[in-house]
Amino acid sequence: MRDDRILIVGQNVRHIACSAARAGLVVFAADCYGDLDLEESVSKSFLLECDPSIPGALARSAESLIIRALDHCSIDALVLGPGVEEMRIEGVRILNNPPKKILEVSDKLWLARWLEKEGFASVPTWPIGEGRDGIEFPLMIKPRKGAGGTENRLVTSNGELARLEGEMIVQEMVAGTPASVSVIADGEEAVAISVNEQLIGTRWLGGRGFRYCGNISPLESRYDSIVSEMIEIAEEITMRLHLIGSNGVDFILTESGPVVLEVNPRFQGSLDAVEISTRMNVFRAHQLSFEGRLPERLKPRGFGGRAILFAEDDLKIGVDLRCATKWVADIPRPGSFAKRGDPIASVLSFGEYREEAVDLLRRRSSLIYGALRQPADATRT
Repeated sequence: MRDDRILIVGQNVRHIACSAARAGLVVFAADCYGDLDLEESVSKSFLLECDPSIPGALARSAESLIIRALDHCSIDALVLGPGVEEMRIEGVRILNNPPKKILEVSDKLWLARWLEKEGFASVPTWPIGEGRDGIEFPLMIKPRKGAGGTENRLVTSNGELARLEGEMIVQEMVAGTPASVSVIADGEEAVAISVNEQLIGTRWLGGRGFRYCGNISPLESRYDSIVSEMIEIAEEITMRLHLIGSNGVDFILTESGPVVLEVNPRFQGSLDAVEISTRMNVFRAHQLSFEGRLPERLKPRGFGGRAILFAEDDLKIGVDLRCATKWVADIPRPGSFAKRGDPIASVLSFGEYREEAVDLLRRRSSLIYGALRQPADATRT
């Protein structure tokens, strides 16, 4: 079955839509940002005019747009992106995991219990309000659902824990290096395409706490001894869950080995770094997996990096950020506004060595921040 005309909808879909466009597809895309590089890369882009922080607003806006698009455009397939993956849409082929599967796997409490039952090394997890004997602080608090780490935080006493309410989970705090494995699956078999370092709470990007700030792909060589183990675990989890398409498994790398944190049954933020590192088109691999065709695992040609820049203060974007560097993505429109802590844009890099890729991310992020403060002085690199 040919899926040449793709509609991609979600809160932020630039990375998915641009990968699909690079695969040679006719792409229609809708998200809440309308970034310049999204608009310039696809056949037509639409803006979802809603406040995603209002419960249900994003889903309502997305559903309305999808219905209009299906009525007025010839669409072969639909991809539901961040924030709307669980939607049920009739009358079009959907290139996602089934909504029921996404609901289960995205529930961190359900997943933690499943991982424990299946015998995978994972982090002890329980809902707030459930008493536990002998716990040691600090403890990690997370929403049962949600990505990006924005709401993740530590609590240091029983008093703090007792004041918490809502759909939150508690986890033992496990020290180590955050990493992930990107996997393509067909519902029965799975192939890991990249093992990635995660940038979490990175200060030079304006990140704080446990916020996701990007990736370096592949994972640096000092972890080579456990990469094969991580790949085996990620593929096994993906197969046992019968996932399909692009999926990710998050780990924390401890002194005793890799521990599974989460499973993301969707496209991941690591897509850019993986494609830069491997030259694989992730969307094309995702698309073919629905036909039962899985990719070969490619050897990285070097280190790819994607770093997300966050606003240090409330600001108005005064310039096209490509005046600072061509290695920029998620490019906001001049005249748009960002509140303190909002994502502004991403910078990308490629290096033969990890240190080179990271250094380029640092330099390019500095140029972006400089362009935001003094647009006339920004210099390309």
